[in-house]
Amino acid sequence: MLKETFRNSGTLGKLLQLFFITLFLGIAAMGIVSIIFDSTALINDQKVMQLILSLFTFLIPPVVVGYLWYERPAAAYGLTQKPDGKQIILAVLLMIALSPGINLLAYLNEQIALPDFMKGIEQYFKDMEALAASVTEQMLKVNNIGDLMVNLLVMAVVPAFCEELYFRGTLQNIFSEKRNKHAAIWIVAIIFSLIHFQMYGFIPRMILGAVLGYLLVWSGSLWVSVIAHFTNNALAVLVSGFGQGNEQVKAMEEIGKSETYWYGIISILISALIIREIYKMRKKETQEIKPVS
Repeated sequence: MLKETFRNSGTLGKLLQLFFITLFLGIAAMGIVSIIFDSTALINDQKVMQLILSLFTFLIPPVVVGYLWYERPAAAYGLTQKPDGKQIILAVLLMIALSPGINLLAYLNEQIALPDFMKGIEQYFKDMEALAASVTEQMLKVNNIGDLMVNLLVMAVVPAFCEELYFRGTLQNIFSEKRNKHAAIWIVAIIFSLIHFQMYGFIPRMILGAVLGYLLVWSGSLWVSVIAHFTNNALAVLVSGFGQGNEQVKAMEEIGKSETYWYGIISILISALIIREIYKMRKKETQEIKPVS
């Protein structure tokens, strides 16, 4: 009876349930982190902190609401749909091809200036993003292959699965119940970008979120978007890891920006062709994930 109440609570009701469960678990995660670690936590400690936060805020909430809303949560989230091998290959190639294009969008995003009366807010965001970039740079440093594997786990494998389960599997599912699937994809893409609290990375992250949303809709399998998300994150981890002491590899992080903007444009054109191929492979039936009753 109680599960029926949760299941039939409508879009707003489900959004509120997800929000408060996420908020509660997020606070719990922060409490656990504050007890275990102090303010002078080392880089490895920060990686464990990020792992805990990812699990509590993006993995456990979908598990909880999935139990409350669906008879078969895994099927509702698109986890039981076996992905097509060609779709996976194209999704991986798409993320590789799109990387310079994302850099170009990030560069253009950075050129956006707020009005004079918002300069204080603009400086605040710049300071916060500089701090976040510094912490990320420290976390990405590796001394051996073991460090690289840990980084791939913490910054690619776990975020890819947890965030896709939360944003595409759960949140996009909620919005798809009453709205056009395209609207659902873009609403969730905007939320996905906002939740990272990086104003100067908002546009590229929103585009990335939309691409991941369409991959789920066109394939019917969450695993396709998970693998694509993993590829995107893993590229950053690998380039940073192998780029230490190697300026040529390190320069790959800047391809598509400033003077190399042509690479970004070509990247977007190639990505559009790959997206077209993925779209042509889509299933003929509607790919919105429906609640399994």
